[in-house]
Amino acid sequence: MMKINRVKKWTAVLTVVAAVVALAGCGNDKKEGNVPHKEAQKIVVATRGTAKPFTYTDDKGNLTGYDVEILKEVERRDPSLHFEFKAMAVDAAIVAMNSKQVDAIANQMRRNPAREGKYLYTNVPNNYTARKLVVKEGRTDIKSLDDLKGKKVALTANSEFRDLINDLNKKNGNAIEAIYSDKGSAENLNLVATGRADAAGEYEYVVAAARKDKNLPVVSVGPVFQSVPTYFMFRKDPKFESVIQKIDKVLKEMQADGTLKKLSEQYLARTTPSSQNKEPRKGVKQKWEVISVQPICLPRCPNWPATFP
Repeated sequence: MMKINRVKKWTAVLTVVAAVVALAGCGNDKKEGNVPHKEAQKIVVATRGTAKPFTYTDDKGNLTGYDVEILKEVERRDPSLHFEFKAMAVDAAIVAMNSKQVDAIANQMRRNPAREGKYLYTNVPNNYTARKLVVKEGRTDIKSLDDLKGKKVALTANSEFRDLINDLNKKNGNAIEAIYSDKGSAENLNLVATGRADAAGEYEYVVAAARKDKNLPVVSVGPVFQSVPTYFMFRKDPKFESVIQKIDKVLKEMQADGTLKKLSEQYLARTTPSSQNKEPRKGVKQKWEVISVQPICLPRCPNWPATFP
């Protein structure tokens, strides 16, 4: 009788243990179902990765830059979205988007009539670009677009500067020789620095970064000749309309709380050498000074939020 009671006792104990283990197992399953971003919508984003300060690889091999960090912040604020970045040139990105290999492009994309019929855009601008002509240090014969006649100009395909040069060539009988590159600003500036191109049209802070980080002998000259708003561009699919709404919402929040301003100061703060059109003396470090981050717009940036620099 005593033996039977002991068996019953151990049976009861084992039953309780089994129940606890089962409950613990159920608890673990439930916990695993709450892994961050597991239910998030994945958006594959193409970005150049070589256009500092907008999209580039840092010293640790991480993809970063103004455009990239904006989307990372959007994801932090809205966990229902997850952005997966793939580095590629803009031309390749558009081909990849058309074949549904990527969903969006983060590369200071501008709106134009041809694209707007094929793609979707965020409605809130992420930046306003300000372009100036770029020449090799010491050169004084190019100061305006009129001076480009008979010159070689480095261009990036699918850029607003390319469109501008094409329009000028239609008016002046193709007097400007275009040299096309597919690697963006880095290659354009290298072409100018090495004398293979007479000029290019680039953002001032891109030029400043190239001077400071790569010691390229190039300078921005003349007035700003282009200033346009830029956006994130998406594949034309109804499922991305809600994604765009979410990004727009967060962008407005970032404008209001100053986050977009901080990112612009971190990545787009422009520096300029104290003597731009003089060759740096050997063995002498050039003096750099930080100037305004205020976007230059002609005559004024439309709808530019007051909270943005």
